Amino acid sequence: MRSKSTSLHPKKRKVSSFSIEGQAYELECLENIPAIAEMEEIWNTLEKKCQEDFSFFQNYNWCYEYYKQFADDLTDKDCPVPQVFVLKQDNNPIMIWPMMLLQSRIGLKILSSASEPLGQYCNLLFNPSKFNLEVGKATLKALKQSNNADTISFNFYPKDSMLEAILSNQGIKENSNFVSSILDITRFKNWDDYYSTLTKSQRKNRKRNKRKLETEGNIKYEVYEAGSKEYVNLIETALRMKIAWLEETGRSTGILGDKCTLKMFKNLKQTKANQKIGALVHALYLNNKPIAIEMGMIKSRHYYSYLGAIDWGLRHLGPGKIQMEMAFKWAFDNRIEKFDLFHDPSPYKDSWINCKHPVFSTNIPLTYKGRAYVLLWKTHLRPKLKSIYHFASNKTRNRLNKVLSLVKRG
Repeated sequence: MRSKSTSLHPKKRKVSSFSIEGQAYELECLENIPAIAEMEEIWNTLEKKCQEDFSFFQNYNWCYEYYKQFADDLTDKDCPVPQVFVLKQDNNPIMIWPMMLLQSRIGLKILSSASEPLGQYCNLLFNPSKFNLEVGKATLKALKQSNNADTISFNFYPKDSMLEAILSNQGIKENSNFVSSILDITRFKNWDDYYSTLTKSQRKNRKRNKRKLETEGNIKYEVYEAGSKEYVNLIETALRMKIAWLEETGRSTGILGDKCTLKMFKNLKQTKANQKIGALVHALYLNNKPIAIEMGMIKSRHYYSYLGAIDWGLRHLGPGKIQMEMAFKWAFDNRIEKFDLFHDPSPYKDSWINCKHPVFSTNIPLTYKGRAYVLLWKTHLRPKLKSIYHFASNKTRNRLNKVLSLVKRG
């Protein structure tokens, strides 16, 4: 467990000042928890003004809890260092760009999006009436010139976002074809309209799965908001189920096995001002026991299906598929517009969605060491190793995990 020793005093640094068409801007960086906590009200206000989609993982509550659990340790040089860039106009914040500075075991310093790999989309928050593309490009230029990182990594930012426009013709784009799998619910009148679009085989299989489970006892489906007692208990159960699944299938538990992840997820909140923003949990019960759980987030009628887990011992009953269908039904009932299954490639998603949204990754090397890292590792070796790992057998994955574990300890 990490020991916490953060200074009580807010730590900020002035990054740069610049002017555009006679308007002065100042960029500062918040580098510890107290400085970030001071921004809570301003951060939440700016988030409501921001019209960007795919921006939940720049939410204050999400970022604050991540920094608090994973970056709040001045004694550990391997911990991420908070780097929250705030752009001000006339001393009023008009943009917040949550990032973090990482140091690898070979001394490489990487500036990347806050909360990776837990966060799924890279983005920034801004006031659309004050922040435009020209200001955004000037901000990126100031950011590049005023930090000591070897490279800046922007992983999985969405097409047609302000960030995509800012990063146009910048750095080295990774040669990947990642797309987020999404059900656009606005294309349907209601649940029955959606269900009628399924093939006869799909409808038959889903009904058969549910009947099969019903023969085992009473089933029910519940959804709880973050902050409730049920949410906290189910999140702990979900992570335990997920880790068991990862181990059974020869996959590494990674950051999901870290106790700080559990603490972070438990501390997430749900706000009800104007519209709900925050985390929630779905649970499918068999005889009052949760057998399939889904953790999700919601913002601007965009639902992010974040983490799904099942009782491994009941996998032959297909509880995950039944829970997923009920989550889709919940989304229709609650006027969700987009049901987002994210960008990790999985064949099963195609039968659940009706559109795909491209996401990109770009790296901006700032030193020779950073350039070597990007060209050799990020854009060449890493994608090949991930592909090998994805298609490997459980036994081969276990061997690879042991090798990786020895490398990390070294």
